[in-house]
Amino acid sequence: MSRTTTCRTARPLVGALSVIAATAWSAASYAQAPLPAAPAPETAAPPAPEPPAPPAPPPPAVQPAPPPPVTTRAEPEPTSDHGQPDLDVEARPWGIGYSGLSQVPVGLDQNLNGPQPIPIDTSVPAIGVRYWATPMVGIDLAVGFSWTGGSRDLGGVPSDKDSVYGFLVQGGLPLALSNYRHVSFQLMPYAAVGHGQNSRAGDPFMGTTAADLSGTRIEVGARSGFEIFFGFMGLPQLALSATVGFRYEYRKYSTSIGGVVTSDTTHTFSTTVQNSPWDIFAGNIAARYYF
Repeated sequence: MSRTTTCRTARPLVGALSVIAATAWSAASYAQAPLPAAPAPETAAPPAPEPPAPPAPPPPAVQPAPPPPVTTRAEPEPTSDHGQPDLDVEARPWGIGYSGLSQVPVGLDQNLNGPQPIPIDTSVPAIGVRYWATPMVGIDLAVGFSWTGGSRDLGGVPSDKDSVYGFLVQGGLPLALSNYRHVSFQLMPYAAVGHGQNSRAGDPFMGTTAADLSGTRIEVGARSGFEIFFGFMGLPQLALSATVGFRYEYRKYSTSIGGVVTSDTTHTFSTTVQNSPWDIFAGNIAARYYF
């Protein structure tokens, strides 16, 4: 019984000793372990890093030097259509030349084949002078003269041919409406007077009697056309004009035989280019040389 009591007493003692030993061991272990470092005193938070400075602006771009000013030569103004024509009234106001071929009435000739007499004309070329008073207005004056005559011998019997003559005076007022280099467009009112005459002796061989023949022509009208200068060939002094237009014409043919007068009168209003194309050369073509 005592052994049992002893055992019972020893067990709590052993347990207490064990607790004490474990506690001592724990304390010794704690003492040997380094104490945890004391927390560092709180310090002010480091300042926030400043934002990076903006990058320096790039250096200004070097502008290229402006090009040197270009000196341009002023171009001459184009010559107007009316500038420097060959018709230069300051340098060459006078012109002289052929003014056309006109038909001048001479009279009525005896018709051996019928009762009606035959009108006779003679060709009279005219030589004219033109003067330009201004670049636009000129003055024309032309005269022409023609004479024919002679003699013949038939079987030893001499006789005189008819003496036929005619003259012509014409004047005009040319207007240069437009000039361009070698061409001048012109309008020309004009008037012309022509007269012809034939003193015919009687000819027994021809069966004709002595007679006095005469004729008159009066023409008034206007022509328009071009005067072309030969400046393109280096001859601006030389010009050729061709015109067309309209006219009024009066023609009278007369014959006096033994005091008896026979006449034939015609009035005509027409263009200057008539039935035949070559009629234009009768009075509408002229050539002049200016000086």
